[in-house]
Amino acid sequence: MSETANRQSWEDWGAVDPIYAILTDPQYRLGQGDLAAFLASGHDMIRYVMTECERLGLCQNRGTALDFGCGVGRLTAPLAEYFDGVVGIDIASSMIERARALQGDRCQFAVHHGEDLSIYPSKSFDLVVCLLVLQHLPTRPAVERYMAEFVRILRPGGALALQLPATVPAAPPTPSWFTRRGARVRAGAELRRLGVSPQVLYRHLGWAPEMTMVAIPDADARAVLASAGGEVRFSSAPDADPGGTESRIYFVTRS
Repeated sequence: MSETANRQSWEDWGAVDPIYAILTDPQYRLGQGDLAAFLASGHDMIRYVMTECERLGLCQNRGTALDFGCGVGRLTAPLAEYFDGVVGIDIASSMIERARALQGDRCQFAVHHGEDLSIYPSKSFDLVVCLLVLQHLPTRPAVERYMAEFVRILRPGGALALQLPATVPAAPPTPSWFTRRGARVRAGAELRRLGVSPQVLYRHLGWAPEMTMVAIPDADARAVLASAGGEVRFSSAPDADPGGTESRIYFVTRS
């Protein structure tokens, strides 16, 4: 998938089902589920991140934080309880619009247009948070480029909290045109390319935007971070989700 196609997929996810796209929990599909519980889960995750940072002696300065791939701001808003300034960026304007509507002006939200973080000088942030986002980039080189960029923009003594999948299950093949479901899905993809509304296709044809999954094995992730000047101070035990994707959270700093 190209960078342009990947961006369009996430624009579509933001338009048709942003909450489900972020957590991929069936209870949130089609705008259902408890929004308050969804937002509370973000507070729980940031509480965990900050507790680990304190345990590791990292991120003692609380100036600015970056939430990369912020979606609707589930993690961005809780960061504002700890930092003077918080920026949430996402490639999908549809996600950013929803984030601003949900979170108000507590944080700064922006659409990210580049293929790196060159808009930010080196040593710009005391904390960078990126939890289960990079696997949705179109290629492994793109994932590794952002990993290095996170270290570059981190201030000495700051912390990068980065969750990456080490393994992902193989995607099931698209059903054949000669099955009812296959015909609906394939027709939906073709109609989307022709400009038919993603909301109509998602709700009535069973079509869904593509969601790429790229894995970075643990040893490789550590090597990429080290080559960028990062020091992995702690990594969580491997955690597998119901779909079989196994991930770790890395806490990284730089001198």
